[in-house]
Amino acid sequence: MKKRLLTKILALAMSAVLLTACGSGDGGNSGSAGSTSESSAEEQGGEQESSSEEENQESQDEQPAAAGDAVTVRMTYITGGVEPDGLDRVEAALNEQSLAKIGCNIELVPVAHADEAATYNKWFASGEDVDIICTVFQDYLSMINAGGFQPLDDLIAECGKDMLEKDKEKSFLGAGRYKGQLYGIPTIPSAPGNGGALYIRKDVLDQLDTEGIDLEGYIGYEELDSLLSQIYEKFPEYTALGVSGKDRTKSNFFFVKNYDNLGVGESSGVVVDALNDTTVENLYATEEYREYLDWMRKWYQAGYISKDAATSDESGGDLFDAGKAATCIGMSTPGTRENTELESGTEVVQIDLCPTWMTTNVYTGVLFFIPTNAKNPEKAMEVLNLLFTDGEFSNVLANGVEGEDYTITDAENGVIEFNGSAEKKYTNMFGVWGDGAQWYISPPTTPDIYQQREDYLAETVAHTSKVYGYKFDASSVETEQSTVKNVIAKYLTQLEYGTVDVDTVLPEFLNDLENAGMSTIIEENQRQLDEWLAGQ
Repeated sequence: MKKRLLTKILALAMSAVLLTACGSGDGGNSGSAGSTSESSAEEQGGEQESSSEEENQESQDEQPAAAGDAVTVRMTYITGGVEPDGLDRVEAALNEQSLAKIGCNIELVPVAHADEAATYNKWFASGEDVDIICTVFQDYLSMINAGGFQPLDDLIAECGKDMLEKDKEKSFLGAGRYKGQLYGIPTIPSAPGNGGALYIRKDVLDQLDTEGIDLEGYIGYEELDSLLSQIYEKFPEYTALGVSGKDRTKSNFFFVKNYDNLGVGESSGVVVDALNDTTVENLYATEEYREYLDWMRKWYQAGYISKDAATSDESGGDLFDAGKAATCIGMSTPGTRENTELESGTEVVQIDLCPTWMTTNVYTGVLFFIPTNAKNPEKAMEVLNLLFTDGEFSNVLANGVEGEDYTITDAENGVIEFNGSAEKKYTNMFGVWGDGAQWYISPPTTPDIYQQREDYLAETVAHTSKVYGYKFDASSVETEQSTVKNVIAKYLTQLEYGTVDVDTVLPEFLNDLENAGMSTIIEENQRQLDEWLAGQ
């Protein structure tokens, strides 16, 4: 992962092991647990005790906990189905740090992403001894409602003070709240925010007439139309607009115009004008969405979109990387352009399509929970505090072991190069480990990414949704939502790639959504949202 280490490497604390005590709020380091204040002879009524025995005890207490004496915190490690090479080395490196800094061992428990829900529910029922559970795009509200996870407000106040300080800057903990209580610690993207951008080959853009187009600001449909028409005429070897991929269920409209999906998705309704309004609507029935479909239809008919876009297994990014498309659309997050250059092997220019927003789903894709069955909840919170605030610690999970998986080439700016000759190559498949801004960066990403991230976060916070922190609990309309999702999957791809007549197919789509229960879902979503707003 091409991230950077923003936080300073924290000094090792010489701490004793306390099964239930928490570390101090100094970046994850515990103080000396065994030290006591020496009393004077006067304070002790003139009786002076020998201090040699106490000093020996203090000396012992100030040493790092021995591995065999420390508690073990078991934490899930999400895989794509196969345990990555080098995970044993990563676990050993983590333990070296966790023993010295907070006096505990860490055991990584691999769980396949596809098996998360089934595995966790089985653990809840059996009382499995796991202290930290990570969820990646899961229905964690149902797990909370089932009693699987415990509230964390008291624990974080005692054992997660550094995370509370970080929350003042990045405002991430609110997304882990449910019914007024903190349950999950959301992973922090390297640059939190939701925004969309067009990525275009520089050698193509250099040959286009861009007069009157603000390439440094945000371009709209008219400006995009001008660029695509020129690409179509001047570069027939490329598909002008790289959008493609069958069986999609998420709208690409998200990249063109921001809205708040209320932490769940379009199948439950959205707040379109979330900076000013709190009304839940059917996205697909809005005038804004209809305008988007009309443009996509026009561009398909003009030949700017691949004729097999709706049936192809290749995504828009695949087309761009393979040199088949001149553009692709994606998130505007800092670092995306550099990664696109790396994957495509060509210089790329980023043109933003909309401002970045702070919405609940910025933080709800990946969260860390402490199960109700956890044997070591206090130590588990200390581990999470370390994970989210100590870059030295989180980089082990993100990038592997220094000297084996990577070499630091610029310590001041946190730049690394990966060692291709490593005997066992560790690959972090899911970027879930704490604060992504703490991770090292590697070429072609350059140190100016730091300022880009700060600017991006500032814009995000300035565009915070009025319903940020709210997440819809769809359990009471689970049947309707399942049916609605099937309807969306049936229509979305063909409509959004412009392959069908909008006047004919959109009304059919909306009618099927209504018959599937979309209005019932939206009504329940609005009820919950109004209740949530009243409690703020």
